[in-house]
Amino acid sequence: MRDERLVRLPEIESAEHAARPALLGDQAVSYGELAGTVGRMAARLLERGAVPGDRIAIWMDKGPRYAEAILASLHAGCAYVPIDGGQPAGRVQAILADARPILLFTDRRHLALLSGAETSAPLRAIVVADGPPAPGTPAPVLAWSDLLETGPPEDAAPPEPEIGPSDLAAILYTSGSTGTPKGVKISHRNLMAFVGWACRELDVGAADVFANHASFNFDLSTFDLFVGLSVGAAVWIVEDGHARDVGALAEGIREHGVTVWYSVPSILTLLTASGALTPETVRDLRYVLFAGEVYPKPRLRELSAQLGGATVLYNLYGPTETNVCTYHRVGPDDLARDEPLPIGLPVGDARLLVVDDEGRPLDGPDPFGELVVEGDCVTPGYWGRESEPLAEQHRRHRHPTGDLVSLTDGLLVYRGRKDRMVKLSGYRIELGEIEAAVLRHPAVAEAAVLVAGEGADARLALYYTVRAGADAPGLLGIKRHCARHLPKYMIPQLATRMDALPRNSNGKVDLRRLREGPATPMAASAQASQ
Repeated sequence: MRDERLVRLPEIESAEHAARPALLGDQAVSYGELAGTVGRMAARLLERGAVPGDRIAIWMDKGPRYAEAILASLHAGCAYVPIDGGQPAGRVQAILADARPILLFTDRRHLALLSGAETSAPLRAIVVADGPPAPGTPAPVLAWSDLLETGPPEDAAPPEPEIGPSDLAAILYTSGSTGTPKGVKISHRNLMAFVGWACRELDVGAADVFANHASFNFDLSTFDLFVGLSVGAAVWIVEDGHARDVGALAEGIREHGVTVWYSVPSILTLLTASGALTPETVRDLRYVLFAGEVYPKPRLRELSAQLGGATVLYNLYGPTETNVCTYHRVGPDDLARDEPLPIGLPVGDARLLVVDDEGRPLDGPDPFGELVVEGDCVTPGYWGRESEPLAEQHRRHRHPTGDLVSLTDGLLVYRGRKDRMVKLSGYRIELGEIEAAVLRHPAVAEAAVLVAGEGADARLALYYTVRAGADAPGLLGIKRHCARHLPKYMIPQLATRMDALPRNSNGKVDLRRLREGPATPMAASAQASQ
């Protein structure tokens, strides 16, 4: 009997089910076609000796075949290791060396980037998804069609592997603090804790169309793919080249009749600022969910106004180490207030603790401290780093997030990062609070604040972009605006206007690149302190 605690493609229940679209993108794939491809590929992987716990890496352009490779890996009992198609070859080699996959799914373009490179990964094969492979690679190379060939008779096919909720489903690599990629282990239990909650919370089913905007190496993608397929919905795989193309995104939402959208707020801000979310475009949108960064209130109000009253908004929260662990359904009162949007209530059985600097729970009224998450949503830890300080806590399904929160009226409110809490002139300052105040300026589109210099020379440095058609405020205008919302010691002393803030592959502002020096052209040079 099928274990409902495992992340797998649901069994085909009828001819109607088989005919429904499952994946949309550069090619449409029905549920029947998807089940056939995944089943045959999983069988070929098992014939090649794949066993539970083996890793299978995927590095290719985003599309339906990427999703098929993920599902085939899971059906073979392996953990998938997704790598964003835009990652440089050097970083990919580091991930392969660390994860040590038995097989790599790729395409000809990415294969060429690895040609001639040596890797310590024990690759038994490289599978090329889009045609005959080129020679010169460090492992046997197969075409995608080789894994779809007819296998042995059904009674001689390898048995399905025995896996359980504690077995690995994925390893998601994030940027480590040292600059070395760090793999977060994700179990079937972790994923199903989230998928099960989402299916219960949202009224979604076979008539829905999910937009998969996030890269598959980003934990947001687990909602689109696994929740969507588990309820028999269609999933539109947004190609890498269209991820920030507002015209292509709006056209896809309209053409596919997207009903469920989930992304980081910056993408939604692009869509609202461009005017792409016309009534015709958003006519079918039932749910818009966002996570990954704080949604500035002015921009959120703009989104709500363009969507109209029929679309329900959700603010989801959770680091990769917990996937989504809290949620808040946005209401009219949230939009009317200038206070930060709550991150809300626990997802499923997640237990949320607010602790002080010594890790002791804060039980008094309106506690303010670090958020610690416990429960099935907490991942087993980091791949190959079992001796790190956090490893023992992860084994106990416990993760200190490093995020500061307060508890107001029974709802959690995000207050910033512990590592973004700085001390200047004796004052404790949360840099995110300054950013939120700057974003209340009607001409400012994006903002990021860092500390420039050290000791007595330390200054609050603002990097910002301007909304299309707006008059750009200078440093003096920024200071006057902030003085209406912040104490004097929190007013930026330096300001740099930029054409765009640098972002990482997940769409978040890349603070590391800002610290190293703006990597995008500046519309104006830094303005001196006044």
